[in-house]
Amino acid sequence: MQNQMQEQQLEQLLEKAAKEPAYRPEFLQQLLIGHIYCLGVTDRTTQPMQTEQIHMKQGDELHLQKWKKADGTEALPFFLSLETLQQSIEEEHPYLYLPTRQFFEMTLGDTLVLNPMSPYGKEFSPSEIRQLLQIDAGQVESYEVQQDTEVLLGQPTEYPYKMVLQLQKFLQTKPQVQAAYLALMHNPQRDAKPTLMIGLQLDMPQPLQLDQLIQQIGQVAFESLDQPSLVDLTIIDDQKNDGLSLYMREETTPFYQREQPEKRRGMLTRFFS
Repeated sequence: MQNQMQEQQLEQLLEKAAKEPAYRPEFLQQLLIGHIYCLGVTDRTTQPMQTEQIHMKQGDELHLQKWKKADGTEALPFFLSLETLQQSIEEEHPYLYLPTRQFFEMTLGDTLVLNPMSPYGKEFSPSEIRQLLQIDAGQVESYEVQQDTEVLLGQPTEYPYKMVLQLQKFLQTKPQVQAAYLALMHNPQRDAKPTLMIGLQLDMPQPLQLDQLIQQIGQVAFESLDQPSLVDLTIIDDQKNDGLSLYMREETTPFYQREQPEKRRGMLTRFFS
């Protein structure tokens, strides 16, 4: 029963993630720590094909079923629930129930399709799986300014309202983010044209947590833009007075600001005020 509830919650989160990028990091995070169903048999499978769970033993050779996509290429289907799997197949077939991370590691190099016959699904390329498993850094590239550089700062003439809305929703789930700012920056030494710059004020997390947060914010921002383009992120340090931090703190208004909890009046204050 608990598994069914978790599967339903994850499928609901998948639907949200399909509609709004703000929910995609949470969905991927929950997916990676959960379990999935996939179609397959082992070399020990001898009984007639039935839709029943196959249990793997050490040394088993696993054979997973691939489906053809519309373009003729093959992909491995997998499902968030047994009910979704059963609704997606036309004939009986054994299945396996595996930790998602184990499934991703076993199939690394293949294209995967989640809930392929459902209204809401997702295709995972091999490179995306590598990013989820943190084998590579994905689309986020870090760089450090080695010397004083003159850049042009301003506000975008075409304000990215959709991106900002999705970031606002996402950042509400990240209490370590105090505020977020937006600017348009042009560094002629690095970029041919201006890029969007997101500035973050943080309660400084651990380096690994910071890397994950930057990766997630970059994902939400990039996938929220109507025309995909580069988005830069920077950490605003209140102790430093570099030009970029000063511009964001003093000449712009944050598009997101963490709500401060309301102060509660104590019992003695109520009695004697």
